[in-house]
Amino acid sequence: MIRFFVTMLSLLCFTITSQAQTKTETICFDDSYHGPERVEKVRQSDVVLLFKIGTNQYSLPTFYEKTKKDEASLRFYGGNILTVQGINGKIKRVRFWLITKVKNNDFSTLKENKEGAKPLEPDKNGVAIWESSGNGVDPIVFTTSTDFHVRIKKIEVTYEIDPVVLTISAARHATLYYSDKAFTIPQGVVARTYKIEDNMLKLSKKYVSGDVLPKDMAVVLEADEGRYTFWMTEKQGEKDEKNVLKGTDDKCQTTGGTIYYGFSNGKRGVGFYWRKADGGAFENGAHKAYIAYTPSSTAQAKSYLVFDTATGVHLTAFPESQMEDEPTYNLAGQRVGKDYKGIVIIRGKKYLRK
Repeated sequence: MIRFFVTMLSLLCFTITSQAQTKTETICFDDSYHGPERVEKVRQSDVVLLFKIGTNQYSLPTFYEKTKKDEASLRFYGGNILTVQGINGKIKRVRFWLITKVKNNDFSTLKENKEGAKPLEPDKNGVAIWESSGNGVDPIVFTTSTDFHVRIKKIEVTYEIDPVVLTISAARHATLYYSDKAFTIPQGVVARTYKIEDNMLKLSKKYVSGDVLPKDMAVVLEADEGRYTFWMTEKQGEKDEKNVLKGTDDKCQTTGGTIYYGFSNGKRGVGFYWRKADGGAFENGAHKAYIAYTPSSTAQAKSYLVFDTATGVHLTAFPESQMEDEPTYNLAGQRVGKDYKGIVIIRGKKYLRK
């Protein structure tokens, strides 16, 4: 019986790959700095600088404004600790612009962070550079190597972020879930959440191109066949508390209900189906959605939950004269011929062919 449920379904396969992007942020400690005098945390885009007293029991790093005799700078005292952290990526390079006229103005990495790093020895212009020789690190920690303080004019951090590149098949549907990442919906993609009413999936919320898909939000994606890049964002987005879709970051057993459905292209079209004959828990794929359902009566529970296509779908008459030679698909993503009647998909839009 179990074999029946496994073989009847055509699982919707998609792949997730990485496509790294390098970004650089510059944090200035000059007249443009408007933070607190005693500096503990500075955040800019996807970079965070964390300052701690460290072995110096008396002084946090302190910002001093410009005077007639001196430039504005951040004074980093002997024993202070600086942690450079990337929110969505790994640190590739850190450059420090130092005031060169100060004696013993140098940096070194802490012992446990020296692997793969070049020494920080300022040049004649006061620029000290640390670079990763590998794929980057996160975080990287710095401290002064002497008892003399260092005066910093600016810090430039180069880091690498990896977006999610999703390949959607001819079935035109996939699911997506990340517990710790929010994304901007790319052009050509619609993401939907669902609720269950009368043993049927009904549209709850729709996210379109440019919207923020919140972290910890499992969705069903719809798009033409192709590759789509989902860039991470620090924006929160609007969550859907009614969403019944769940997800996993890694391959693991489904939890949270009494009956479980996986996303598939089955006999009733694209939807969620039992992976086991009794609707039991199964191993869900990494970053894929599933449904954990607790019906009022397990005896009446269906082995599938398909979409209510009448919900939120605007159907228009099919213009035969204009679309006669266009590739045509049914709601399951299967290519159909000219004689097929009902709801068809042409150029990513739904039409009613009579």
